[in-house]
Amino acid sequence: MAANTILQAFKLKGRELDLYISPDDLFVPNAVSRLFAKIVDIKAGDTVFDIGTGVGVLAVWAALQPCEEVHAVDPVPAHCILVAENAELHGVDDKLRVYQGSLFDPLPADLKADAIIGDVSGIADAPGKSLGWYSSDVPTGGSDGTDVIIELLKAARNRLTSRGRLYFPVAVGLSDDEKIMAAAQQCYGNLDRKVNVWFPLSEEEYEVVAGCLPPALLARIQRRGSRMAWNGHIYEATCPKWAETGEDATRREPVYRQHLG
Repeated sequence: MAANTILQAFKLKGRELDLYISPDDLFVPNAVSRLFAKIVDIKAGDTVFDIGTGVGVLAVWAALQPCEEVHAVDPVPAHCILVAENAELHGVDDKLRVYQGSLFDPLPADLKADAIIGDVSGIADAPGKSLGWYSSDVPTGGSDGTDVIIELLKAARNRLTSRGRLYFPVAVGLSDDEKIMAAAQQCYGNLDRKVNVWFPLSEEEYEVVAGCLPPALLARIQRRGSRMAWNGHIYEATCPKWAETGEDATRREPVYRQHLG
């Protein structure tokens, strides 16, 4: 187990999970994790992937649903150790498998998912590191916050069943959201915005962000009441367009649906 590990309670969609975390060293589940749990649709018998699982908060939560199995992936070895500990703590280690590596690389090549939780970093390197949101071991989104998200979008379409669902975040103001959504439209026939929330920044946080973000991204951060804030979205992507043919699995035209609030 990682150094400085403590047990902390997290509430996700009607459940309270006690999880081992290491707040001084590793990524800690946050408000975005709770938002994912509110909107991810897990059906009986589903195979679920949790990509960028961190210490496994969403993987454990998913494994407690009536799914068939959960495959959790993270690039940080210490995260993977805690995922396994947290799965055992909640009695789901028989249906939750943990893999260390990048995105889908360590998973069996022929394995496909009915639901993919892609709570990976969609934040530009400079603010993500400067604000202390990500350790040096966690990959962030490059200079414009798009690197990991776009790689996820492209790879996930061939990892979904024909009726599978991918859930991914977009951080408007901390990433080039237009570039991300253009890639999403190329890869999926339906994009349904499930979450639209504002995250306020303290004066100190905004000073840090203003000093390291490109002007084009900084302009997307808006004043909400007395504070500046960035806009967080979570999308459900369906109808994957296979990479080999570029064709949509159900021959449907791209559709946007938005759930505001």
